[in-house]
Amino acid sequence: MTLTLPENLKITERELKQELALSLYAARKITLVQAADVAGVGLFDFQTMLRDRQIPQHYDERDLENDLLVLREL
Repeated sequence: MTLTLPENLKITERELKQELALSLYAARKITLVQAADVAGVGLFDFQTMLRDRQIPQHYDERDLENDLLVLREL
């Protein structure tokens, strides 16, 4: 996909990727791992970006139940 932006836009490619990743994640369009990949950063760095922007991570009761099930199997 190619995206053409105005020349006078004061944002770097890296910043644009991070903004896109944050926006898509906040809208629940992509997963946490996908968002970190789009942003071009590691998972923990992306989680820090979410925290800094006060964007909650998507984690609900179903996720907790799945995690607990996995832990019980260990």
